[in-house]
Amino acid sequence: MSHQDTHYDVEAQEELQSNAGKNQLKLLKVWDILAKYSDEQNQLSVKDIMNKLSAEGISTERKSIYQYIKLLESTGVDIITNRAKQNLYFIGNRQFELPELKLLVDAVLAAKFITEKKSQELIGKLVTANVSVYETQKLQQQVLVTKRPKTDNEKIFVSVNEIHQAISEKRQLKFKYFDVNIQKDKVLRKSGAYYTVNPVCLIWDDDKYYLVAYHDRHQDFTSYRIDKMEQVSQSDYKAIPVPEELDLQAHIAGIFDMYSGSNETITLKVKNELIGVILDHYGKQIEVIPFDDKHFSVKLKVQTSPTFYGWLFTFSDQMQILSPQHVIDDYKKLLELNLKHHS
Repeated sequence: MSHQDTHYDVEAQEELQSNAGKNQLKLLKVWDILAKYSDEQNQLSVKDIMNKLSAEGISTERKSIYQYIKLLESTGVDIITNRAKQNLYFIGNRQFELPELKLLVDAVLAAKFITEKKSQELIGKLVTANVSVYETQKLQQQVLVTKRPKTDNEKIFVSVNEIHQAISEKRQLKFKYFDVNIQKDKVLRKSGAYYTVNPVCLIWDDDKYYLVAYHDRHQDFTSYRIDKMEQVSQSDYKAIPVPEELDLQAHIAGIFDMYSGSNETITLKVKNELIGVILDHYGKQIEVIPFDDKHFSVKLKVQTSPTFYGWLFTFSDQMQILSPQHVIDDYKKLLELNLKHHS
């Protein structure tokens, strides 16, 4: 083979590779156009797709569009063909349906532990990847911004990642923990010293995100709000395993708004009308026993914190502690203290 023939072969190969690259780009562009601009109410013809490609400086033939659509279908993309006077195409099943996506968007907006900036970033990613531009507009019109308070801790996602890694690798976790004073400034606990804990799990409760850790010195669990944690990192030391006799699920079920108190099994007498309130808080698995025509009784495992007593107080004479007596006495003392304070 002559040097000239070799030169032509190299040029031909380069041209083939170049054309292959262009075809791959066109295929991706066709997929992008269908994903962005098509849905059941907004179906695209081959001409529509060609015009959108042309607007981006990409020219192609009609038969190529048909080939790209068939290729996308063969890879599992759900492209629906409406065989009218001319074929019309749109994306059918997506990862999330519009109502599902609305739920996720609402959850992100409601979460206090996600900053305003991060909320908008997450919603943008959810929407862009899963619906057309037309459905995006619908979502934006339906989203109700409630102006709920959100954290300003932008590093919370870094903290969550470190916590997940520490739990996965069974390592202890180090962090600093802070409160906020009346000037709204951060005040580090323990004079800025690090906390070192054995991470167990993460809990999202009452629009807040918590780390549950095992405290080996106290032989019990403890909880920390993640938006109040800073400089979170894995320790070089292995986490101490949770003793088998400790019941994590019972601990989580007993936590009431994440304020710790003593674990108690109490019996409540409750008006029948409040059955929904009890089931919402404690689940449908609890045993409900008729007490009289207007009341039922129920045994609950709770942490008898001021938060629990405050919740109980909101129902006035509609709920009553029947036992144990020392919990009744503690509740009375708290009521008397509050009455004295406001007299």
